[in-house]
Amino acid sequence: MIPMGLFGDAMHALYHSGHYGYNVNVKKTAPAVDPKEVPAIAALGRLNRTPNFKTWSIDSPYKTAEFTEKLTAAVATCDLKMSDLEIKPQIDGRWGDR
Repeated sequence: MIPMGLFGDAMHALYHSGHYGYNVNVKKTAPAVDPKEVPAIAALGRLNRTPNFKTWSIDSPYKTAEFTEKLTAAVATCDLKMSDLEIKPQIDGRWGDR
């Protein structure tokens, strides 16, 4: 890999700034809810989910505390409960909260 110095650092910051990845695992016993059909959940960011809706991946502009707060409010509008969910922030080398 060729280091790109200041330009590479700037591009890295530009690309990664303001984006946080989260994996949300839904317990097997929880109701099957398509997160894309719940407007408050869909509004949290770019969303992907498995066909059975038990694993979600959300690329969100919100840091962990704010994301959790917004997801809690969003879940209140559907058949799921927060106890049905496990939120795992993705650690992938992004700048995150630094």
